[in-house]
Amino acid sequence: MQRKYSIETIKSQFNKQKIEIGIILGSGLDSFAENVTEQVEISYSEIENFPQTTVVGHEGKFIIGKLKGKSILIASGRFHYYEGYDKDKVISIVKFFKEFKIKNVIISNAAGIINEKFSIGDIILIEDCIDFTKTANKYGKITNSKIKKNELKIVNFIENDLNFKLQTGKYVWTTGPSYETPAEIKYMQSIGGNIVGMSTMPEIIWARENNMNVFPFSCGTNFGTGISKEKLDHSEVKINAEKVKDKFSDLIIKLIDNL
Repeated sequence: MQRKYSIETIKSQFNKQKIEIGIILGSGLDSFAENVTEQVEISYSEIENFPQTTVVGHEGKFIIGKLKGKSILIASGRFHYYEGYDKDKVISIVKFFKEFKIKNVIISNAAGIINEKFSIGDIILIEDCIDFTKTANKYGKITNSKIKKNELKIVNFIENDLNFKLQTGKYVWTTGPSYETPAEIKYMQSIGGNIVGMSTMPEIIWARENNMNVFPFSCGTNFGTGISKEKLDHSEVKINAEKVKDKFSDLIIKLIDNL
């Protein structure tokens, strides 16, 4: 029989390490965890009353370990509205981070590209979000979707050391699970959207509302419907996320080193 841990039990076991950084890994980005030493894994299924991931490419586990001399807590797999979860379940991971009093949160996702100047494989710093669901204000002040000056300063500091160009753009949040129509993509472009996805905005707002520094990034894994003639498929997202793993790791390791 699988053992069930309470969040309090996990905190008592690991909080002595003073976990400094929380990371959410998006679809296809799980391999980043290979950089972490002294790993301890806890499956979401082992935690009492914790939701379970149902999406391909989301492993469903926490990894506690060390990187650049800092204790970090990684969430491999997240939760979405289209899985049938309510608003509180969608932000379960950032709430878990708060239990550990984590101050710095790195959030990543795989996203569709709307800005035709971007390329598949680009990594995009999310400077702000556009709420296509009309529900984002449930998580805190909508202004918390915009990156803060102190957060941007840190990203700008490490940017010169990267061996690739880091893009910057606005993330459009939809509930999914279907991809957007060509008409919807055109409308998102017209209101300033650069990338689109089905997660992340609630996590960003809630984390900043609860006094965490948030560093959110998208990996551009496909073009939005109508931009490319290619048929959209979730397997493409996973394949292209795998291709950017070295760039993604380089970015996140340098960021951790400067937090």
